[in-house]
Amino acid sequence: MYSMLAGLFLLVSCQKDNDEKKDQGWSDQLLVVNEGPFQSGTGSITAYDRETGEVTQDLFERVNGRPLGNVVSCLTVQGDFAYIVVNNSNKVEVVDKVSFESRATIEGLTFPAYMECVSDTKGYVSCMDGTVKVIDLGGFQVASSISAGGGPDRMLLAGDLWVLNGGGFASDSTVTVIDVTTDAVKRTLVPGPVPSGIARDRNGDVWILCSGTGWNGWPAPGDTPGKLVCYDPASFSITRELDFPSSDIHPDNLLVNQEGTVLYYNHPSGIFAFDITATALPEQPLIKRSLMLYGIGYDPVSGRLMGADAVDYVQNGWAYFYDPADGTPLDSFQTGVIPNGFWTGE
Repeated sequence: MYSMLAGLFLLVSCQKDNDEKKDQGWSDQLLVVNEGPFQSGTGSITAYDRETGEVTQDLFERVNGRPLGNVVSCLTVQGDFAYIVVNNSNKVEVVDKVSFESRATIEGLTFPAYMECVSDTKGYVSCMDGTVKVIDLGGFQVASSISAGGGPDRMLLAGDLWVLNGGGFASDSTVTVIDVTTDAVKRTLVPGPVPSGIARDRNGDVWILCSGTGWNGWPAPGDTPGKLVCYDPASFSITRELDFPSSDIHPDNLLVNQEGTVLYYNHPSGIFAFDITATALPEQPLIKRSLMLYGIGYDPVSGRLMGADAVDYVQNGWAYFYDPADGTPLDSFQTGVIPNGFWTGE
């Protein structure tokens, strides 16, 4: 995902004064995570006001007077704080979710990728060294370490903590399931090569998207196709398994709509929608694209699909809004460099 899984707004807009914004607060904004240039420069956070359409770039640096760090991979909110994972800088920045003022920095992490919180006092950070760090959110420090698979990345809390081991720059086919009460590894599942997306539907079932081995646009012998796998989280049994038709195509990301009835995944030809009752993968994308998006999102506040376009991975990127019913483009705004995802306040 890091570029692989920042700038002023170029469209005409009237940005509010930063002090006025701080008084109003940032917790109701849609936030875009921008990785920033790989191994140089800094990542950033872009804030988008849904009501006015106003955009604020470089939010962390504007508020705190210093850059965020290199390769920002994700942002999550728990309690009074927002946690920003900064991969190449080996840290998590902790900010007040309303003012966005810095409160702490969590260190002792090796290429952190993703963060999931289970309460106001406990969180987990997946690290590319093959571990998941247990985080004491009261003291903002690493409490312990759990061994996972290769390149643990995205995680989902579904009773237990499900950790996708995507392999990093190598390849893994496993999911580590961690008991969040004891921090013991409960199960190691094998859904398929390179698990890259995870979501839970209205029935409580856990869906895992596997990208398959290989790179889009660079087919090679030994590549494998992706698959979409559904698990019963109570028994850890597979209840459905759908294979993608080609080993040349590698989808990634997985989202579910607010009702928990439709899954969305990212694909070289666009964004696809999959009804959880379907028995076959869709043949046509909901949203057609000539170039694959770098990230996708679903905003439960506005009920819109979102796409993150990294353009050429050098200049500022773009965020797009779409109607999830028919894929109609609705709106767009410019982001920082290499946008990879969103925090929507859900």
